[in-house]
Amino acid sequence: MAPGRNIKWNTRAKDENGWDIFISQNEAVSYITEEFCAAWEVFCNTENLGCLPFSGGWAEQPVWITQALSVLKVEKSLADEEEREMKQKEAEDSRKHGRRK
Repeated sequence: MAPGRNIKWNTRAKDENGWDIFISQNEAVSYITEEFCAAWEVFCNTENLGCLPFSGGWAEQPVWITQALSVLKVEKSLADEEEREMKQKEAEDSRKHGRRK
């Protein structure tokens, strides 16, 4: 990134008028709280290890963990779907223009 350049990220959230909400890269740091870091760590460990943080099933997990995992899993699914659609569009564009990847 060039010095002094501030990239805007689309949060995929909408304001009251239905417009996309963007935050600057500099602002993003203020949104990353200790709670978010804890939730992200639990999510990553759950995904990587394939098991819940505490023994038992979903009913035995603390509420904050089930809520965090639910939200982050939905966001991951949305990001994965977005990536699949982008790759599919790129493949279609390549076929239309006679290029191969």
